[in-house]
Amino acid sequence: MSGEYSVLIIGAAVVLLPKAHEPARYKDLIESMLLAQLAANKKLEKTADIDWYNAYMELLDNYWLRHSRARRDWTVGKEISGSVGDWVVAAMCCEAVDNGGAVSLALQQLTGLSGTEPAMDLLRRHMQKISPAQSADGAACAKAVRLLVAVANTPTSVTSVYLELQTGQVLGSNPLAEQFQAGEVHGSVCMRYAAACLSETLYASVREAIALKIKDRLEDNVALLTLADDVIVAAD
Repeated sequence: MSGEYSVLIIGAAVVLLPKAHEPARYKDLIESMLLAQLAANKKLEKTADIDWYNAYMELLDNYWLRHSRARRDWTVGKEISGSVGDWVVAAMCCEAVDNGGAVSLALQQLTGLSGTEPAMDLLRRHMQKISPAQSADGAACAKAVRLLVAVANTPTSVTSVYLELQTGQVLGSNPLAEQFQAGEVHGSVCMRYAAACLSETLYASVREAIALKIKDRLEDNVALLTLADDVIVAAD
């Protein structure tokens, strides 16, 4: 069951694709997700207090039509402390994601992956962007952690969970395995759920323009992993 999915790291997103499908079939999803993240990052650089997720969805909503959405904010307490990966797995289960068992197992495997894997380093760098000023402040400065996990069982449908929190901790080599205890998260944890389908009518007119905008950004921001039955290996 764990071998049912391949994994794409797209910036701060972990995207699960059916292993039987060629990633090239998901070109529209990959390119639009990356462009939306880059646009949100750019807005955040200009205005530090904007809602990153809203900025990200503002672009995607033009082409990916959401038919379901939800939000949950909660505080980390002694009874619910855990890792980022654990919390996302729980959220996926709560939202009854299709093929949830295989999805959960794939995410659990990722949480146990060595942090030396280059794709995990890519994910970590996007999940927590630390400025030079924040590095100098160390733990005294709260740093945002942002993670998207998406399941795309077809090229035109996607279900996603987004997690955001503020912490004084610097993420370790495998950010999904980062453990948080009570008091280590500043404020609440925000989680958002969405399910959407691609509108070919809306996307057709911008497909070439989006591909052109991000063609030079793909190599540095996208990495492919393959989930084997018991291990995860980097794809060639």
